Amino acid sequence: MRVNICGIQHEIIEMDDNFDIDCHFGQIDYKKNEIRINKALTNEGKKEAICHEMIHGIFVHLGYNDHANNEQLVQALGNAIYQGFEIKKDYTAAEYLKFMEEHKNELGKGWAYFEFKR
Repeated sequence: MRVNICGIQHEIIEMDDNFDIDCHFGQIDYKKNEIRINKALTNEGKKEAICHEMIHGIFVHLGYNDHANNEQLVQALGNAIYQGFEIKKDYTAAEYLKFMEEHKNELGKGWAYFEFKR
């Protein structure tokens, strides 16, 4: 599964909880262009973690490193995006990304443009 963040493809990888951070939901690796998500999370948790990590990536790629390091801001925006696009059905993370890919034109190309690819 892949997402395009500001024109750069990032692979989404589900993995065991062995992140080198205190909060064990996900992590973006800018050098490898990867988003690693804790595979033990629920489907909703995975979708929210993907949104959260994408916000980090957007800020970094736009040159707003201070914002990218502001976890409170990143969490608030990630939650708002996740909740704003959540459909009232229990989608898997893959189904969620497929939905986003199918509706990417409706999302527009505002301050952040997401192109989702499987």
